[in-house]
Amino acid sequence: MSENTQIINEVTMSNTDVKCPGCGATVKYDPTTLKMLCPFCGTSRELPQPEAGAVIEELDFNAAIQRASVNWGTVRKLIVCANCGGQSIYDASQVSGCCPFCGSTSVMPAAENEQIMAPGALIPFTIDSDKAHRCFVDHVSKKRAVPKAVLNAKLDNFIGLYLPFWTFDTDTVSSYIAQIGYRHTDSDGDTYYTYKKYKGVNNQFIDDMIVYATDKVTHPHIAKVQNFHFEKLVPYAPEYLAGFVAERYTVGLNDGWERAKVLIAKKLKNDIGQRERQLHNGDTVRNVDLSTNYYNVKFKYILAPMYLATYTYGNKRYAVAINGQTGETYCDAPSNLWKIILFIILGVLSLLMLRGCIVGLIGTLSGL
Repeated sequence: MSENTQIINEVTMSNTDVKCPGCGATVKYDPTTLKMLCPFCGTSRELPQPEAGAVIEELDFNAAIQRASVNWGTVRKLIVCANCGGQSIYDASQVSGCCPFCGSTSVMPAAENEQIMAPGALIPFTIDSDKAHRCFVDHVSKKRAVPKAVLNAKLDNFIGLYLPFWTFDTDTVSSYIAQIGYRHTDSDGDTYYTYKKYKGVNNQFIDDMIVYATDKVTHPHIAKVQNFHFEKLVPYAPEYLAGFVAERYTVGLNDGWERAKVLIAKKLKNDIGQRERQLHNGDTVRNVDLSTNYYNVKFKYILAPMYLATYTYGNKRYAVAINGQTGETYCDAPSNLWKIILFIILGVLSLLMLRGCIVGLIGTLSGL
């Protein structure tokens, strides 16, 4: 099914009070206070609260395309990078001179009639850029062979952005065959296994199977720090995006569901295998074959926070990714050759000292 077919195109002309009532400057969402904050005069205001009883809606998969909203709550524009293909969503008044993913200045507006499905929920940023930088320093300082100069490295193209994800809920019914292994020991003391097949039917509900919803941005470290706390989702409100960029999904709903089914099958095989192994007192499990039917498929389109950056050491550039909710950080880092040599020497000396202690102890015991 086409994702641009019969989408409800809601006109979004209301502007969500993005101007400071004190000085008229543009206010931004502040992760440290969880409020809207003016960076010039310091005036703050509370975020709009969800209506009483409001819940994060999970949409029916089969009816999704007919009812998916494109209402982002304020006028926004889609910018496409000609270099990496990244697609970013900005406030209409915001000027973008470079791509937040690859740093290229070859960016251009997308077609004005491009319809962009709005998220139903998001995880707000809870750490600001200063704390994110400290997370980077803490992470690098734990790498034992990193040159000290890296701790003072300047982060380039440092940007906070929301990443797109699909989440899927579904009931599953699977018929399966699992091979359970039993460990034996022969007369020579060698171990071998015998296997027995078990058949069955598994009914299981899958909650919030998560799929990263873009192929255009292949940042090397996003997958390493995307352990978000999805239970802290809030209903989408445009104020959370003030001062940040949102990456648009490029993995469509249908493709996202196909990827989710691969992940679901992996989970089902693991769960069924472990349950059958315990049920039949086995030692191992292999070759869990299953056929699964899916019912009552629901989905959410959500955004989650991330800081991306690069830094340069020597003539090489290194990528950095920081989880905007948890502060989890990952980056590549250069190694100090002399530190590595020193660690090797210290390791060898430690082994020699340990060997000497053991030999001395044996000699002492032998003389008793």
